[in-house]
Amino acid sequence: MTHDIAMDLSEELWNQNDTETFKNDEYHVLLMEQYKLYVEMADRISARRNLAQTFFMTLHAIILGVLGLSLSNQGAISRVGFLLFPLLGLLVMCYGWWSLVQYFRRLARAKGLVIAELEKRLPSRPTIQAEQKAMGPMNPYGPLKRMEVILPAVFALLYIFSFIYAATLH
Repeated sequence: MTHDIAMDLSEELWNQNDTETFKNDEYHVLLMEQYKLYVEMADRISARRNLAQTFFMTLHAIILGVLGLSLSNQGAISRVGFLLFPLLGLLVMCYGWWSLVQYFRRLARAKGLVIAELEKRLPSRPTIQAEQKAMGPMNPYGPLKRMEVILPAVFALLYIFSFIYAATLH
């Protein structure tokens, strides 16, 4: 499947008459500039992904802290039914977080495929081929990728268990 995607990218990425329009040196200078620009764009996506993760982790940690304090003070909860609406809101936030993670993952993968295609015309393939070989058979990013997908579900479960705990207080 990845090979089919690469073939499709090749057809979409390259102009049919690109080598006839430019001199060889000019072509390679433009290719390198486009490559640098695209790698910079991919890096910015990664930075936005990290910023979004930090935002959601901080927000949910604060919410859980406030929730924990309010649950420790049993008199603060007058009606458990009123907690259902905030619970639904928190679960929607967790779903939004999870959806955003999925979006950034797909976008990063697509940008990686385009970078790999661009690197086929460069003298070396530093970001895709060499980096993967240098990492060896174990992917050091695997646990982080799994964690960013699992964390929204973990927070959602914590909210559900907190709601159940609050419901059993009365």
